Amino acid sequence: MRINFFGYPRTLRQTRTLCATAITAVSLFLAYPAEKASAEPLIQMASADQLSRLSLEDLMQIEVYSASKQAETAFTTSSAIYVITAEDIRNSGVTSLADALRLAPGVQVARMDGNKWAISIRGFAGRFATKLLVIQDGRTLYNSLFSGVHWNVQEPMLEDIEQIEVIRGPAATLWGVNAVNGVINITTKHAKDTTGGMVTASVGSEERAATGVRYGAKVGDTGYLRLYGKYFYRDAQFPIDSSNTVNAFWNDWRSGFRGDWDLNAMSSVTLQGDAYTSRVADYLFDGHNILGRWHQSLADNSNVSVQLFLDQTTIESRINSSDPEKRNTADLELQHTFTLGARNHLIWGAGYRLITDQLSDNPSSGQPVYIPPRSTDQLFTAFVQDKITLLPDTLYFIAGSRVEHNDSTGLEVQPTGRLLLTLNERQTIWGAVSRAVRTPSRAERSISTDMWPDSAGNYPHLRGNQSLPVETLIAYETGYRYQPIPTLAFDLALFYNDYRSLTGTIADPAVDQVVQLHMAPTATAIGRGGELTINWRPLTWTDFVLAYSYLDLRVNSSSSYELDRRAMYADTAPGNQVSLKSVLTLPHQVKCTLWLRYIGTIHGSTAIYDVPEYTTLDARVAWKPVPDLELSVVGQNLFEPNHLEFTPDIFGNQPAQIRRSVYGKVTWSF
Repeated sequence: MRINFFGYPRTLRQTRTLCATAITAVSLFLAYPAEKASAEPLIQMASADQLSRLSLEDLMQIEVYSASKQAETAFTTSSAIYVITAEDIRNSGVTSLADALRLAPGVQVARMDGNKWAISIRGFAGRFATKLLVIQDGRTLYNSLFSGVHWNVQEPMLEDIEQIEVIRGPAATLWGVNAVNGVINITTKHAKDTTGGMVTASVGSEERAATGVRYGAKVGDTGYLRLYGKYFYRDAQFPIDSSNTVNAFWNDWRSGFRGDWDLNAMSSVTLQGDAYTSRVADYLFDGHNILGRWHQSLADNSNVSVQLFLDQTTIESRINSSDPEKRNTADLELQHTFTLGARNHLIWGAGYRLITDQLSDNPSSGQPVYIPPRSTDQLFTAFVQDKITLLPDTLYFIAGSRVEHNDSTGLEVQPTGRLLLTLNERQTIWGAVSRAVRTPSRAERSISTDMWPDSAGNYPHLRGNQSLPVETLIAYETGYRYQPIPTLAFDLALFYNDYRSLTGTIADPAVDQVVQLHMAPTATAIGRGGELTINWRPLTWTDFVLAYSYLDLRVNSSSSYELDRRAMYADTAPGNQVSLKSVLTLPHQVKCTLWLRYIGTIHGSTAIYDVPEYTTLDARVAWKPVPDLELSVVGQNLFEPNHLEFTPDIFGNQPAQIRRSVYGKVTWSF
């Protein structure tokens, strides 16, 4: 079915949507008439309980960091940014970091089975999506093998997340590698904000069992420390055919700590780390990381920070444990922010990253072979950005660039130019032109593997290309934010993306009747669209968020082979997405959330890659019988017994049907 937003619904699926809309309409009726709220000063990292009581005008003033690598308000940034707060995560009832990203407009989130997701921003989604940078507390969650994120090992304790800042569009000038289509920056709470204890436990139909324990305390006169541990078991979802998706369960143990110390009035230190063991079907993921950060205020509007993190990951096949994948990452970064005169606010920095890996060199294991099986890659970076005041408190010009040198393609430059116009305290207009690049992944340069059969019954062999160039993006963006009254706000962002040298596959002459493929720059693409978010908080006990995203992505490939990137990656994002979430805080400490989502059809290059549109509803009811105890019941994907969210991909991943589920949760704080 193809949706027509201005037409009359004619199917049972749309009738279900109307039913959910009617439920939300009742909530809107209860919330009317609107009650005005007064403005407050800038909010700095408010707690979840505080957020539930803030006016919408206050929420628009929450500090964000990702857009300029320094504190500013979300309303006055020159990027398309959306903030998922701790309260948003709790009210939604999501149980994973990946599903929490559905709360942001413009983010494509498709669950593939019990432990895999395809996630991207503004197109090119996939399990191994390559154009999205994810960061947690300054630590890049980046796997150099495929230039993406293993979502099954990114599971912090959700109750510890302060906020998630989502930038839609390139941010490579400040963040570098992979920040092509967007950046997701996850910030956990300061240890001072998590003193005392917390225990959570849940059980459900698909989220079979989960528990988490956290305890924080003051250490000395100026320090705070928290410890946490977490375990969960999730079911495999529902197979769409006879494939082995029934084994795609997820069993995970993890623990960690964070300590924050004020050395004096001008200096602070953060030290944190995590360790995990994540079992997904026939694979075992083991890893640990540690991060240290020192921050020093030098004078008014001037500060410097130094950060170092170390990360180690091992991925082991339970079928052949003698040939695990091992990876070590060390990353050092220096950053300095200062003012120069009355008009220039500068930020500059430099960094160094070292990645070593050991991959499969055993063809008998049935896994891909990488030539060479061991590698060492270095990345040198430097960046500068200046926010120039053209008219005080009104017009700003932001210009900057990042220079990177990598071992694959050499020197790369990623500049940006932005204009920010603050018409008044309720209206902001911004525009930007940026260049971003994606360097070839380890797999694209060195893989050697047999693929699954094509339509002619051939089993092609794919090999990498050490001479691959970078993929490039020139992005044109503009946005408008308007808050006509304190209880209503609009945020509109439009974009036009021009992609060049997209990596794909080219067929070579057959060898011994085997089709030979190699990686090559085969395609260009044009992506255009926009996102609209409407926030309405008519009363202090009501909250409504409507988000609509539109994407038109068209790829022109020079390769005639059917397994080219055009079929596997370009057509993996829906053209239309709609999200409507209502949160009601009712008497007797009861809170009710209804979250309606519509995801449009994914039209693949052939019918096998099509994914039907679907509409679903999540609901959560929570009750606090006493201040330190919360009981909640959550229903997810309530409209249908199961639905498909993604397609098979070039690596042979067979998605499952995502089931309707329900779970209950207890949260006790002490």
